[in-house]
Amino acid sequence: MNSAEITPAAARSRARLVASGAAFLILSPFITWLLALVDILPDGTSVILAVTAGLAGFLLLQVLCEETGLVQCSMSRVTARTLTGVRMLDLTSIRDVRLLTSITRGGRTSHAVVVRDSHGVRVGLTSVRSQRALVRALQRTGADEQAAPSVSAAASAHLGLGDRWHRAVHTIITLLLQVLVLALYVALVLGLARLQ
Repeated sequence: MNSAEITPAAARSRARLVASGAAFLILSPFITWLLALVDILPDGTSVILAVTAGLAGFLLLQVLCEETGLVQCSMSRVTARTLTGVRMLDLTSIRDVRLLTSITRGGRTSHAVVVRDSHGVRVGLTSVRSQRALVRALQRTGADEQAAPSVSAAASAHLGLGDRWHRAVHTIITLLLQVLVLALYVALVLGLARLQ
C-alpha cells in the first residue's frame, strides 16, 4: 500500500462520519421542531428542513458507498472512488454481497452490488468492469464451501449467477418500501408541524 492509498480503518471511519452527517440531516426537522417549541426558531422550519435536508439525508445514505469512478480493477482488488474517498476492496476475502436498488432522478431504477470484504470495506460496484471482476472472484471462491461469501439471491441474479426473477422481486419490494418510508417521514413531519 503506497502513501496515497487509504487504510480500511480510515475508510470505515470516514464513511461513519458522513453517515452520521446524513442521519443528522434526516433528524434535523425533529430537532428544529423541538427548538420551535421553545421559541428559538420560527414555526414551519421543520417542514422546510424535511423537504430539503431530510430528503438530502435519505439520498446521501443510499449513495454513500457507491462507486463513482473506477480507479483500478484486477483479479484480486478493486479500487474505486466513492463519495467518502477512495476505497480498496479485497476480492480474495469477500464476506458478503448484496444488491442496493434506488430510484434515480428520471424515475428509473439504479442497481449497485454492495460488497464487503473481511477488512470491513464496503463498496457499491456500479461499473460493468468491476462487476465482472466480482463475478470471477465469486466463481473462484464458490468451489470452497468454507470460504464462500454470503451472496443474496437478488445480487446473484443481477450478476447473472442466479434466477432473474429474484432481482425483479427485490426491485419491486425495495421501491415500495422506499416510497412508504418517505411518505411516513413526510407525514410525521407534517403532523409535528400541525402541533406547533
